[in-house]
Amino acid sequence: MKKLKSIVFLLLLFFGTNVCKSSEVQVTNKQALFQNCMETFEDEARCKKLLEKSEADLRTEAEEQKLARENLTKEQKDGLKIRSVVKDSLQSQNKGFVKNYLGEPDKIEHGGDREYWVYTRPVTRYSVENDPDEELTVIFRRNKVERINHIKPASTPDSDLSVKKLFGNKEVKENQK
Repeated sequence: MKKLKSIVFLLLLFFGTNVCKSSEVQVTNKQALFQNCMETFEDEARCKKLLEKSEADLRTEAEEQKLARENLTKEQKDGLKIRSVVKDSLQSQNKGFVKNYLGEPDKIEHGGDREYWVYTRPVTRYSVENDPDEELTVIFRRNKVERINHIKPASTPDSDLSVKKLFGNKEVKENQK
């Protein structure tokens, strides 16, 4: 019975169908999957192909995005726009201008009277030395850019000037009295 389940699992992985959604058969690492495949099919080329396909299929969207950011070439990194310039350039512009400037969005969401264009691929960064932003969201209201939000990477430094730093410091509050 166990061998039958592993054969069914391997066939489903190999042919790419998502018929079986059982959590009973799970392969936790690549070596176990490869050994299971070799026991079943005894074909090394087919098992290697299965292993490559299953590895790509098991990645989450966040892992795919991280991989894309890490594998940017120097030319692609040089082509990224500076975040502050993008925010200044796009303010109050229309959808056509944004599409020409940043390209097609990866995802479009609607909420109330606003439309959200989400760019999960790398399009902006804080400065030339920094990594690309995780996400850029252009918020439209009445077909004009209302606001642009970003999610910065963990490697980007915080700004030197912030409200938290100014008002969060107890010494500043005591000196004002």
